[in-house]
Amino acid sequence: MRKLLFPASVLAILFSAIVLNIYLLRNELNEFYLFIIKEETSRVKSVVEGTIVGGGDPVEALTSYMENSKLLKGATFKLEGREIIVPGSDISQEYFRESFKVQPFLFTLYFDFSYVRELNRHLSYVLISLFFFSLLFTGVTVWLVKEYFKEKILYEREKQEKEKLESINLVIHSLIHEVKNRLNVLRLLVYRLGSSFDKVYLQKLQEEIDKLGKYVEETADLRKPITISRRKTDIYFLIKEVISKFEELLKTKNINFETKVEKCELELDPEKFSSLLVDLVKNGIEALENSKKKELKILGKKEGNFYAVYVMDSGGKLPSRDLFKPFYSTKEGGFGLGLYNAKRIIEAHGGKIEAFVKDGWTIFKVLIPVHFGKISD
Repeated sequence: MRKLLFPASVLAILFSAIVLNIYLLRNELNEFYLFIIKEETSRVKSVVEGTIVGGGDPVEALTSYMENSKLLKGATFKLEGREIIVPGSDISQEYFRESFKVQPFLFTLYFDFSYVRELNRHLSYVLISLFFFSLLFTGVTVWLVKEYFKEKILYEREKQEKEKLESINLVIHSLIHEVKNRLNVLRLLVYRLGSSFDKVYLQKLQEEIDKLGKYVEETADLRKPITISRRKTDIYFLIKEVISKFEELLKTKNINFETKVEKCELELDPEKFSSLLVDLVKNGIEALENSKKKELKILGKKEGNFYAVYVMDSGGKLPSRDLFKPFYSTKEGGFGLGLYNAKRIIEAHGGKIEAFVKDGWTIFKVLIPVHFGKISD
């Protein structure tokens, strides 16, 4: 907002200066015409007084003067309580009136200044138009400046995230090869020693090795963009297949599960999209670990030109807005790559993912175009 203060102040000062100048111009014009009327009235009075002193007819003199005047359109005079119209007068209530007294007469002069009113009206229209277009211009300018800084901030954030990933990749690139070699050695040892060790501890060791291997693979994938192999897939059966992998786990953890999915053929990479759904379902199950109410839902339906998949858990909270950033995790021992990879996968499909809380549900919403194409923000 502070960045918008300077241009907004400049526009406000400019607009105020224009309005003030128009107001002063209007006042000066009015004063100028009033001065002309006073001068004209003074001349008419001199003519009348001179005519009376010379013994002439003041009405005839006034009629003659009026015929040659561009401003004076009519006149009346009062004599002994009677008001008489000077011959040749054009009298209108819209005309400006000015009176003067020359004994025994009281003259009233009528000046046509309709063009002055027209000019004032024109200036008023100009002022209103100027006010409207200035507001419009100011609003558009402020909006453009706001959008400029918004785009600039987004660009800077993306640039910083990219630089951060590049820095991280420089470090992990040198580690991956060595870690992979060590994993291969460990797997070989586990295989050879399987017969002589306690199976429970051996299984735990195997799980840790697999976990580390997955971390290495996921980390290695960050160095390159996701490539997808599209083919027509019925999202209904794809979601059902993913759900089947979690049926035993859901029963073990006493999680009530509900699914409601509409059939729809989409052009997508079934393996990578399955991976995305697996990460979201696992995330939902883990979020319900310490929750009293344990419910998980998967909904799928068409929304306009897009197909929306909702993965909802009754946990009802989001730990942070940074969920989709790499290496960010709120779980103990988590790598912080699951949701980041989910975001990369859906964006590679031309779609979008978002997370929010509504009515006590934590909701992950995935949008994918029914027909291949980008979602416009």
